[in-house]
This record gives sequence, structure tokens and C-alpha cells, in this order.
Amino acid sequence: MKKPRSLDRIDFALDELPGEEMHEALHQFRAEGPVRPTKFLGLPAFIITGHQTLVDAFADNETFPPHRMYQASFEGAIGESFISMADPRRHSLYRKLATPAFRSRAVSRYEKEDLEPLARELVDRLTGQEEFDLVEAFTTRFPYLVISRLLGLPRDREDEFQDWAFALLRFRDDPGAAAEAREQLTAFLAPVVDDRRKNPRDDVISELVQARVDDRVLSDEEVYSHIRLLFPTGGETTHGALGNLLSLLLDSDHLWKTLCEKPSLAKAAIHETLRLETPIAVLPRLSAPVETEFCGVTLPADSWVLFAMAGANRDPSLYADPDRFDLERGVDESLTFGRGVKACPGMHLARKNMEVALQVLLERLPNIKLIDSNAAKPRRTVLRCPLALHVRATEASEGR
Repeated sequence: MKKPRSLDRIDFALDELPGEEMHEALHQFRAEGPVRPTKFLGLPAFIITGHQTLVDAFADNETFPPHRMYQASFEGAIGESFISMADPRRHSLYRKLATPAFRSRAVSRYEKEDLEPLARELVDRLTGQEEFDLVEAFTTRFPYLVISRLLGLPRDREDEFQDWAFALLRFRDDPGAAAEAREQLTAFLAPVVDDRRKNPRDDVISELVQARVDDRVLSDEEVYSHIRLLFPTGGETTHGALGNLLSLLLDSDHLWKTLCEKPSLAKAAIHETLRLETPIAVLPRLSAPVETEFCGVTLPADSWVLFAMAGANRDPSLYADPDRFDLERGVDESLTFGRGVKACPGMHLARKNMEVALQVLLERLPNIKLIDSNAAKPRRTVLRCPLALHVRATEASEGR
């Protein structure tokens, strides 16, 4: 394993920390104590890496008000949504209004109707190619096309929809492009939302406009903002999770072959990947606007505090041999989707996306081989995923 750089030189926002380099650093931080100083965006920060300490941090809404980071990051691009609301009662009300389509029962309904045909459609486009990049061809497209299909948007506008999504997600790098994308997306959604109010269909927009809790319904702007929220919660994280899953499996001929022979192990592989290489490896939070204390450490007002789920998910006090991919591990204590009131609302959809995508890829592309292990290493922290998954079809890779 490559020896990581000195811990005091690591910046968890700016450094790539590919492959095991990040995990070894997190092991070292954990060994030094429950809350340790580090850097984030060039600024002083603190990092929490132990499982129990992080569980406690997720539960401490006074020290780590969960809405503050979302207000500082997403709200400027997508508008106010339940995930950025400070008032617990408003948050609870709007979460109930905005998330009925993404609960587990609804996601199960989508599996055969939408997810599997879409995965097959994307694989069909690879027919006849000897080499291709699964990041470009599949993992960055599948989650956003799933969202587009579930919303019931016109299929001839799906490329535009994905472009708007990417522009919104990168609003800090290019705020002008994000503002333009938001304006164009809103203009596109307005007549669709109006039509669904008058003529509801079996899609997510119809569920949003018809949702009613305590005689409260979503306004048009609230519908728009919660649709925009799907990009980071349902698109970007699933893109990262899929990339990490395929990176781990394809970098091991044994694992990919095992799953091709026993596709019933797909759920176990997904479960273990979400523990071992979570797409949100480090979740930044802002501490309270006054000086506070946590685990005996004084936190200045408005401190960046990094919730290292990737560290907690490999905590040796909870997991035996935590750096090993184990299809029979079975322990279900990972913090991949967070805990508490701001836990990821799209976790059921993300898992189902991964399950359907993996089953289709195993069936249709059983003989692919990874040809660039370095590019396939997951990297970065806030969204952790591979740059590329360059593969070669070694034989007739088209399955049934």
C-alpha cells in the first residue's frame, strides 16, 4: 500500500487521494483520536473518522446543524428544499410532501417498468465496440436518465436535461452557467408541471403535485426545487456508487467472474461496495455559529467539520479485516447514507439502480476486462468515483 503524505498536508477538498491512499490516511487520523484537525478548501477543519463518534455527531444537531452545509452548498443552485430547511417541523412536512415517489415500495414498482429496460438500452449502444469507457457510456448516464424517465420528461430532451443537471452541480465553479441552466430547466418544467396538475400521470412529477400533508401542497417553485434536488441526491451519488462498484469488481478478475457465475451475489457485492468505497467518502458539515465543544475538542464558530463515512465504514472496532472486500460480511452498520433527519432520501432508489445496472452488465457484458487500473481508482472525497473505466471485450461479450 502506498504510504500517504504527511497528514498535516492533506486537504480533503483539493487532493485526489486515489485508491487506498485516502483510506490509509483515514486509518491514521482515527488512530490519533476521535476528532482531529485537518484542512478543507485550504481552511482549517476537523475530521471525525470513528464509527461510534460519527454516529454521535450525526445525532448532535446543536453542534452540527445539518441544514447549514446544504444552505451553503446546494441551495444557491437548486433553491430551498427540505434538505436545507432549518425548522425541524418545516423539514418534516416538506420531506413528507417531496419524497413519496422514492420510498422503497415505489422504487420496487419502477424496477421492471423503467430501470431494467433503460440499463439494457444503454448496453445496446455498446454493441460491436471492442473497447469503451463505462464511466462515459454508462455510470454518468444511467442515473440521470433514470431520473428523467421517472419524472416522465420527453425522451427527445434527455440530453439537455443531463446537461442542465451537470451545470447545476458545478455552480461553484461556473455560477453563470448554473444560473442559465436553472432558468432553462425552470422554463422547461413549467408547462410540464402545469399539465400534470390538470392531467396527472403515473410519474414522479404527478406524485409531487398531488402530494398533500396536513392540507399543505407544494407550490410550483417548490416542485421545481425538489426536482432540482434529485440531481445531487439521486444522480451524482448514484453515478459515484456505480463507478466505485464496477471499479472494485473489474479490478479483480476473480470477483467479476464469481458474480457472472453467481449473479445472486449481486446484492451482497453492492452492500459491501457501499461500505468499502462509499461515493460520499467525506461529508462536510458546518459547526454551530457559536463556539462549541465535541468529544473534548473546542470547535470555533462556523468550523468545517468533515464527517468521514469512509473512515467509519472501515473502523476496525466494528469490522474484522475492514479493508477487505468480503461478500459474506453481513454486518449492516455502514454510515454510507448518513444518519438522522438529513439521511439520504434517495437510498432506496440508489440501491435499486445499482442492483439493476449490475445484473444487466453481468448478463450482457460478462467478458469485459479492465485495461487501465490507475484511471479506475476511485478518487476525491466529497464525491468519490473513478475518472474512467476503460474496458476491452476479450471475447464475444454480448450475453443473452
